[in-house]
Amino acid sequence: MGEIEYRLATEDDTEVLARIRWDSWLENGQDPPVVDQETFVRECGQILKQRLLSRQWTYWTATLEGEIISQIFIQRIAKVPKPSKIQDAFGYVTNVYTRPAYRGQGIGSRLLAQVKAWAKTQDLEFLILWPSEESLSFYERAGFAPGEAVEYSVRPYVG
Repeated sequence: MGEIEYRLATEDDTEVLARIRWDSWLENGQDPPVVDQETFVRECGQILKQRLLSRQWTYWTATLEGEIISQIFIQRIAKVPKPSKIQDAFGYVTNVYTRPAYRGQGIGSRLLAQVKAWAKTQDLEFLILWPSEESLSFYERAGFAPGEAVEYSVRPYVG
């Protein structure tokens, strides 16, 4: 196996990221798709590109020989200004996925470490996520812990 590169995604990666999103949904989704794969990839790819260019979203990737094998998406969420810090934000971590053939090798953990280091350089206050039961130990090993958030469900989750 060659050397794995951990890097920020670019516009050129958005179609591949959309394809990986399709694959992860087929593996983990709880409800059937409402569009075919090509429609999804086209529309999701456009949305991912728009969000990347707006700088509200950042996509981290692990690549091997140019192929994306793992990804983590982070949405930057601005906080209300306060007298002690006018510009402040936190990060919402989602769409964490490693292709099945590369799991159990520490790739996702190293990618998450890159995200955590990047979050410090971005002066984010914290990172937040909603882990599945299966992924909880992965995040705990990375230093994530239950916080003080309180949720109100507006509608049922579309799994």
